[in-house]
Amino acid sequence: MNNNNFSFSPSEWIPFRDKKVLEYCRNIRRDEMETHPHPNPEYKVRVVPHPQSAITAELVNRIWKSDVEDKKTVIIFPNPWRNVYNAAADICNTYNISARNIHAFCMDEWADEDGNVAPISYAPSLGGAFLKEFYMRFRPDLRPPLEQMHYYTNENIENYSELIEEAGDGCADLVISATGWIGHTAFVDPGTEAFKADSLEEFLTLGTRFVDNRRLTIIQNSMAPTFGASGDLAYTPAYSVSVGPRDIFNARDHLERHDLGYFGNSSYSSWERMISRLQIYGPVTKDVPASIFQRCKGTVFVSEDMARPIEKMDFVAL
Repeated sequence: MNNNNFSFSPSEWIPFRDKKVLEYCRNIRRDEMETHPHPNPEYKVRVVPHPQSAITAELVNRIWKSDVEDKKTVIIFPNPWRNVYNAAADICNTYNISARNIHAFCMDEWADEDGNVAPISYAPSLGGAFLKEFYMRFRPDLRPPLEQMHYYTNENIENYSELIEEAGDGCADLVISATGWIGHTAFVDPGTEAFKADSLEEFLTLGTRFVDNRRLTIIQNSMAPTFGASGDLAYTPAYSVSVGPRDIFNARDHLERHDLGYFGNSSYSSWERMISRLQIYGPVTKDVPASIFQRCKGTVFVSEDMARPIEKMDFVAL
């Protein structure tokens, strides 16, 4: 058989399987990424050496503006992002920037099979990580009031979206996020019962939910340092609670970082290189939930490593 003629269909469990679109996204080059035509002029792609640093700078700027303008700012935060949050708090501490006007909402949290939310005392808790890595890192005189730091509990799951909208006069001012291997944002996985919708328009109306995570999301999380970076699937929660497409889509501004990988968080291997391209340059579809960012005002910071061409390798020296 001529290998050049070998063809196959993507596995049925993969949410997005349009081979023509996938091939198109796969072949977008680094020099096209920032200038690629897009129907939404408020959605911008920036290729930078270190998206983590770019997000940190943007976050500090939002905190500074909320301080000098004495203006409430509602932000939905992903977790755990220790390096970003520690650096932002340290800069604020150095330059006496107060976070008193920041109203923070944790994006998601682990849950058990019965819908019970993991308490912040649970070591891998996402809310617990945020309080430790962001809130507690600030000098006491620069911290927001603790009641402005929102994380999931069993009592607030049902009205978490309403809490965001109430605090933000209709919606959050900013969502900070990254994209998961299967195309999720927060724990809005494609094809779950929690976020089932007959159309994209209906999908965009769905708020906070209890989620039975897709298996690939569980696998991805099992490789995170939070769970020992060991692929320990049984140690990784299979359920979560998450903000919904409504909370993300309605926000006034968005920041994303695309720089996630394993084996040194860069170099040759990264699960994010392909899904990053599909999210940014593919169709807006509930099969790739993070693609809804294309319809929003925002900036996605893509690392130089993520922007490298997707091409076969002849060998890898180990």
